Amino acid sequence: MKEYKVWAFARSAAPNLPALEEQLADVMREADRRGYIIVNSCMEQKYGTEFWRPDLFAMLTSVQQGRVNAVMVQSLDRLSHDITILYRILRFLQNHGTVLITTKTNLQYELYLTGLESRLLRRPKKRKPVWVCEECKDGNP
Repeated sequence: MKEYKVWAFARSAAPNLPALEEQLADVMREADRRGYIIVNSCMEQKYGTEFWRPDLFAMLTSVQQGRVNAVMVQSLDRLSHDITILYRILRFLQNHGTVLITTKTNLQYELYLTGLESRLLRRPKKRKPVWVCEECKDGNP
């Protein structure tokens, strides 16, 4: 069995700190139950449609530096509600060999998004364009 070094991640825009704390505690309990090594954790009180979130970028930096090889959330919408932002996050995790694990739906999978980009980009835009990271080599987080 592969040893997972996990970043436990929780997010909610609701101004309900106890619920957010419980969400993170739930993710951490499940990671511990499964025998994963919890490297770090964070919780954000931000909207899922926002891309520039400090805790999200702290997690992505840890992935990029190889300190974690798995991200654990209750469900995909904890990363983002916006399909374009979610795609950017998932592509970043995939490019760094990071596994995404969800607890609410009990899914664990490695990401293979080949071909997904063309389907996402064909979708009609309902929101203004997402910023491109100018500090990153290829414009991705």
